[in-house]
Parts: sequence; C-alpha cells; structure tokens
Amino acid sequence: MAAARDCADTMEAQAANLAAADVPMDAALRAQTVEHCATIKDRAGRATFELALLEAELAKDGPPSEDSVRRLIGVEATMMEALAPLAELADALELAAERDPAQEQAFVLVIEATGVMLEGIDRAREATVALDYSAPRS
Repeated sequence: MAAARDCADTMEAQAANLAAADVPMDAALRAQTVEHCATIKDRAGRATFELALLEAELAKDGPPSEDSVRRLIGVEATMMEALAPLAELADALELAAERDPAQEQAFVLVIEATGVMLEGIDRAREATVALDYSAPRS
C-alpha cells in the first residue's frame, strides 16, 4: 500500500508543478493543463483517502484479503484514469510546439511529468501483484 500512497503523492506533486509551470503555452492549452492537473490532484486525494480507510481496516482485521486487493486495484485504476487525458494534451502541445518552438518546453514538461506518474503507477501495480499473491483465498 505504501507504493500506491507514494504514487498518489507523486501524482499530486507533479500535477501541482505542471499547473504552476511558468513556460510559454497557448492560453487554451494552459487552461486544459490546469484543468487536467486539478483532476489529477482530486483523484490523487481521493486515492489517498481510500488508502487510509483500507489501511485502517487492515490494521484491525489483519492481513489483506482478496477484497482488500480488489479495492487497491480499483484505487490504482482511478489514478490511471486521471492520467488518460494527458496523452491528448501532449499531442496538442506537440502540435503547438511544431508551430511555435517556444512552446516546446511545455510539451517536454507534460511528457516528463506523465512519465514520472506512470512509473509510480507501475510500482504500485507491482506491489499490488505481490500483495495479491500473499492474500488468503476464500
């Protein structure tokens, strides 16, 4: 669960950095970036809340069950869904950078932040798979 929590924290931090980035960017694309970052931060906050609930339940109920693992997978799916719009945003920023090279930095920032967030999700999934193997079966 620590990996999922770290992932949520990373997503929140990366989204905050992207939203606050002071780089040349088309106004409409900046608005989209800020909107997507707000969604990512919201989903990361929800994931953190759900993880806290799950950890509290595990603290009193013992080792993770199949249900716990399913809930954890759901949290990860929620975080992944929040990242989906960044692919379209990156495409739009790439086109903008082709028209105006000054906007290339915004494109690079989105690509790099998305990569960092996806790495966090991959680590969380790997940890969940390991947890799933150790969960008792009903």
